[in-house]
Amino acid sequence: MTDFWLTDEEMDKEIEANRAACERFDNFDPDEDGWSEIWDGLFAILTEHMDEVREVFDLDPRKSVLFAKHPDLLWAACDPQQPVIYSPVFREFGMPVFDGGPAMTTLRYDPWTGKELPTSVRNAFFEEAERILGHDVGVLDEELDTLPDAYQSEAWWIEKGL
Repeated sequence: MTDFWLTDEEMDKEIEANRAACERFDNFDPDEDGWSEIWDGLFAILTEHMDEVREVFDLDPRKSVLFAKHPDLLWAACDPQQPVIYSPVFREFGMPVFDGGPAMTTLRYDPWTGKELPTSVRNAFFEEAERILGHDVGVLDEELDTLPDAYQSEAWWIEKGL
């Protein structure tokens, strides 16, 4: 069983908010004028999550070292209309949480093949970044952009044999 970090009261509030959101769109007619605004918002969130694969692979999944083992998953991760995210730097796949931010639910298995996905290298990345920069850094630290080019793609963990 998963350990939840929310209290029962907080969970009740979240559930009620989710119910209210569903009720708001229960009778939504996709032909209504509001549809384009909703679609534009969802599409904007999806494309923002595509930043890394757009910059690293130019949306070409064949450029990933993982393509041979997970071609369908990488094709989806490079398609802005698919709700699949791939972070080449952290070697993490996920699905976006539509809260308008960068949150995602991490995938541990390839949904197309059922194969276990490689483990994340997020912790190793931050250990390397802190070694190079000489101090603690966080995921939103802009100084990460000053790391060598290899640390902006899969190259760093490939070179380290991770």
